[in-house]
Amino acid sequence: MARRIVLATVPALALAACSTAPAGPQSVAVYDPPPGINQVLEDRIAAAPGHSLIVGDLNMGPGAPIPRHFHHGEEYIYLIGGSATVSRAGQPDLQLGPGQSVTIAPGVVHWGTAGPEGMRGISVWIKDDDHPLREMVAE
Repeated sequence: MARRIVLATVPALALAACSTAPAGPQSVAVYDPPPGINQVLEDRIAAAPGHSLIVGDLNMGPGAPIPRHFHHGEEYIYLIGGSATVSRAGQPDLQLGPGQSVTIAPGVVHWGTAGPEGMRGISVWIKDDDHPLREMVAE
């Protein structure tokens, strides 16, 4: 008999929990990094010996410049707020806004500027462990 009562009350509890949950998006506290490119993760990639995955939290103020440089591995940039102009050698400038992304191939010289409201984004790099993460390029 006790089993029947427990089994009978589980759906009722689940339904009650669902019906009391507030509707709409929830506010979630997020990490507020200092301005700049903040490395938040680095680890070796087991499936690609000799390479590491690096994740950066980009928090750039209004008009902040990103100097000319390149990477020996791919870079993936995803904007979550604000805007940015990404420039790549030999290619048209790319305007990014929230929810937009770009992949930059190894060896492509690139640079950028945060938009008038600044920008917040995530950057992921595949790093060749035999080379530095980025190589600066004179203008």
